[in-house]
Amino acid sequence: MLDLSWTELFFVGVLALIIIGPKDLPELFQIFGRFTAKLKRMYAGMQGSMNQLTKEVNIVNGKAQPGDESWKAFLPEDIRNLPADFTPGSMSAEQHAERRNKIDEARKQADEARKAKEQRNE
Repeated sequence: MLDLSWTELFFVGVLALIIIGPKDLPELFQIFGRFTAKLKRMYAGMQGSMNQLTKEVNIVNGKAQPGDESWKAFLPEDIRNLPADFTPGSMSAEQHAERRNKIDEARKQADEARKAKEQRNE
């Protein structure tokens, strides 16, 4: 703790008691405690902001950690479910909608087939 020995801390405490007085010393400790707590909150907030900025920079640079895809939850549903081979500008909106309908139909058929298989196994 600031490289002070017990005797030095005792000396500082006695000196503070003499200079400040026994009435105002608890109030001084409360002010010091509030100041320390505020500094800790500010440091934690700054550290959180820096971590968030680092994550955002890594996402933009393509260096996101494997499995850390929490940012995808903020994307609109249409963009979140784009096919892996989709290249922006490669299809018109109509072509994309048609492709999306085919994918949805294939998923429905796969779900129905899975349910039918589960019913046969029961």
